[in-house]
Parts: sequence; C-alpha cells; structure tokens
Amino acid sequence: MSAAEPLSFTGARWVQAATDPARSADLAAELGVHPLLARCLVTRGHGDAERARAFLEPSWEHFHDPWLLRDMAPAVERIQRAVAGGERVRVVTDYDVDGASSALVLRATLVALGARTGVDHHIPDRMGEGYGLSQAAVAAASEAGVRLLVTADIGVKDHAAVDLAVQLGMDVIICDHHLVRGEDVPKAVAVLCPGRPGCGYPNTKLAAVGVCFKLAQALLVEHPQRERLLRSLLKLVSLGTVADVVDLSPLENRAIVTLGLEALSQGPHAPGLQALLEVAGCAGRTLNAGDLGFRLGPRVNAAGRLAQASMILELFQARDDGRAQVLARELDALNRKRQRLQESLVEQISARVLPGSDTEAPPRCAAFPVFHGSEAEGWHRGVVGIVAGKLREALQRPVAVAAVSDGKATGSLRSVPGVDAVAALECARHLLTRFGGHPAAAGFSLPADQLPALERALSEHLERDIPPEARIPSRRADLGAGLHELGEQAARALQQLEPCGRGNARPRLLVSGVVIPRVRRVKQHLFFDLGPVQGVWWSAARHTRALVGGPVDLLGSLGPDRRDGFTRPMLTVEDARRSDPAG
Repeated sequence: MSAAEPLSFTGARWVQAATDPARSADLAAELGVHPLLARCLVTRGHGDAERARAFLEPSWEHFHDPWLLRDMAPAVERIQRAVAGGERVRVVTDYDVDGASSALVLRATLVALGARTGVDHHIPDRMGEGYGLSQAAVAAASEAGVRLLVTADIGVKDHAAVDLAVQLGMDVIICDHHLVRGEDVPKAVAVLCPGRPGCGYPNTKLAAVGVCFKLAQALLVEHPQRERLLRSLLKLVSLGTVADVVDLSPLENRAIVTLGLEALSQGPHAPGLQALLEVAGCAGRTLNAGDLGFRLGPRVNAAGRLAQASMILELFQARDDGRAQVLARELDALNRKRQRLQESLVEQISARVLPGSDTEAPPRCAAFPVFHGSEAEGWHRGVVGIVAGKLREALQRPVAVAAVSDGKATGSLRSVPGVDAVAALECARHLLTRFGGHPAAAGFSLPADQLPALERALSEHLERDIPPEARIPSRRADLGAGLHELGEQAARALQQLEPCGRGNARPRLLVSGVVIPRVRRVKQHLFFDLGPVQGVWWSAARHTRALVGGPVDLLGSLGPDRRDGFTRPMLTVEDARRSDPAG
C-alpha cells in the first residue's frame, strides 16, 4: 500500500507477504496438503519439504540437549549436593503463569530426586513486594535456614539481592529468560539463561518454565521414571510457555506445547489440574494453544493479579478432590472479578477517547496517552497491563495505564511496532522511581503527581524521535484468498499450523471484494454471513455502517466456530478496508 492510499478502518496499513505460486504448488503435491496450507508454509519460510514436515510434526526429537545451556553442570551438581545433604532449599519465582508453573516444575523435580522435606517456595506478593527477587525475600530465606535459593522467571536482573544472598551464606541458581543484550549476570553459582553471552544453546526463545524443564531433563537423567515424569511436567511447561507469549516458531517450543497439549488432552490428571480444567471448560476434550492462552492461563494469572499466586501451588499440590474443587472455583471467581475490573476500566476510558459508533472522529487523547485513576475507585494495578493492551489495540498507538495509591503510581505500558516501550520510558527516566520490560511491554512506578509530566515526556518522545510513518501500525497478510476457497477443508488444513501464538500466528487471510448486505450486532460484536463461512468481528460496533453495503476487503483468520463444533468455519476479522474500485 502506498502512502497515498487510505488506511484501513482501524487506521492501519496492510502488507501482503510475497508469494511463490510455483513453489507452493510443488510443496502441496510433495506433502499432499491443502493449497492454502502450502502457500502459508512457503510464505513463512518453510518451503523446503523436509523443513515443512518437521514444522508440522513437532516431536521429542526437537528437544535440544540440556547440557548445552551454560552453567548446567554446576547447577546440577549443586542441587544434587543439596538433596543428598538434606539442605534447606527455597524456590522463588515470579507471580505470573510462567513463574507459578516454574515453581511447580522445580518442586516436582526436587521431590522426584528425593528431597521430600526441606524444600519450600516463595512467590512475591504483587502489591507488597512487587516484581523480582527482593532483598527482603533473601533475608527471610536466610532467617529460615535456607542454604540454596533457586529462582525462576526472576533473578537475572536482581544483582543486589543475589549479592546479599551470597553475603548471608546462601548459594543461588537462576533460571530466567529476561537478560538484555549487554547486561551482566549476577554472581550466582549458576545462571541458566539462553541467549546469555557464551551460551551455545540453540533455542534462545524458551520461557522461564522451559529453562526449568531443561534443568529437570538434566537432573532426572538417571531416574527410572524419567520419561513419564517429563511427559507429566510438559503439561505445566506448555501452559507457562503459551501464557507467557513466547515465540512459538522454534521447533523446540512447538514440541513443548504440542506434547504438553497431548498430555493435557489425554490425562489422567492430579485433582488440582483436573479441577482447573473443569472450571475452565476444558475437561474431556482435545485442547489447543488457545485454551492455554485464553482459558487456563487467565485463571492461573488471576491469583497473582488479585490475590496470592501461592494459591496456584496449593491447587496443583492438592490431593483431595474436594479441596481442589474449592480452590479452582476460587480462581474462577477471581478471574471473573478480573474481567469485570478490566471491562469497566476499558469502557470508562473508551467513552472518553474513542469515536462513537459509525463516526470517524480522531481519538481525543494525547499522542502517547497515560491514563490513570485511584485504586480505591477500581483502578487495580493487577489489571492495568491488560487494560493498556486493549486500549493499544483500540487506539492503534502506544498506551500507558497506571493505578494510584498513597501518592504513588504503578503502571504498565503497551507499545506498537516501531516504538520501543523501554526506550520511551528511558526518555522519562528522571520522573520514574523504577521501570523495566521489553520493546512491546514495560512496567513503571513514579510519584502520582508526576503522571502529567510523564504523558508529556512520552508524547514529546513519540513526536520528536519516531517518524510519522513508523507510528502507523501495519498488519501483515500471509496470503490472499477468495471466499470460494474458505470452507471446512481449508479450516481443518490451516489448523495443522497449531500450536499458534506469537511467532506463529494463525494465518491472516486477505479476502477482497466482499459485499456484506447485513450485520447482526450483539453488544459490541458484529456477526455476518459470508456464504461458506460465518464472519465475526469482535468489539467492532463502531465500524458497523462502514462494513455494510459497498465491497470491502477483510483481513482475518479462519478456524472452527467452537460454539457449534465444526459445522461451519468462522472467519475472525481483525480489520477491514474499502475495496479498491480499480482492483
């Protein structure tokens, strides 16, 4: 699309991936797959038949040797010595799904090695301690007689806390994935972190729970039940991997999620996991990555957001069905509360800054808005990150959301491609008491009275340092398709690309010249008939009038409508634009 062409209904430019029709036809014949699937494989760089077959069939063969991780040998030796000597070991992790699942994997591995006593855990309280390994947590561990601290999903940036642990006579092993290029690692006994300098591990995209799984693989190498234990652990590893939105293009990550989903779908399960599957509506059926990311993950995350993440460990370690069901229902209730808080904030802010239905007025907010409110009025810090993400999608610009309590603001920033979240906060470093994250998302804290100054600093950075073209969001179409190509066979074929997520999104199809005579609106969602498929565009009520009548191009993904099985596939629309009359 040229700069002179109009943008889509959401203000984005579309970019269609380059295609190779001849190679796509050859691959379809070689693999015996649907033409749409072959075209998508070629577009995504899997045009070689052997490579494409490996991508479509992830297996145990795609797991790398755990000993390739730098510091694996000292980590294994120190843990074996601690178990043999009956030392007190404490596992300390983050409070999100990746952290909680890491804690469960580490504890299960230590128990399998024979450490049935002397092993405990600590998950920081989001409200009281905040993110990371704190010096207070280290001091508490020392007072409890802990000799070995094992961290997961935190630690690699917590130099002061690790130094304190060493001063207090404790050894530290870190399992993390947050190291930024150029940063030094703490002076621990072992730092297991793919991508760190001097580490030759082939997969640098592991979640923290994936790193913990590699440690388990190494520790259990001589265990008589090793294969059974590892298969069981993959249930947790797949959940943490998908929920932490890590890249699913590496074959090892695809194998982790695929084999974990198989184990979750087949069972049997311990009472806690079974109860969680039941409240999430996932019991007794074949699961996919979407179930992990949108059903199980949010319920696990709700504990860390609104209560105590240690609830997750209690649930998964429950051996009584009744107790497990009580805990699972409590998690489900917390998740519903999280949804209500999130929806209320999104609606409240959207009413101020989004154009009304069927209007095209520009958003009424700063170039880089910082929305904030009192925790006493429902601006819960546990949901500000989700709210920021929703608003970023609606506004198509970077957004920050902060919760204020006792004169302090704690916030989360969600950015767009072309605008580095951490670099943006660097420009406001003088206002902040703490910040960190990665290019797409970051967290921060500052005095509440500095929030207006923060919005000005971020907006000035955007307008001064980011070229206008870079601020316009783009959406990539994997392939063009006609309505006649969209049916049950195509939908089933494209499902072979699962597990889908970051790095391997569900294929985006560009369907041109569609005429939609009528749209059915349900709350803020739009439903419409597209002949061979059902169409849906979530949270798009403001585009109702633009969608109906003249021909439009649709950008969306094809899959099953899970509400009625697979009787009719569904095109989930992400964006639309007016068709080019000349096209």
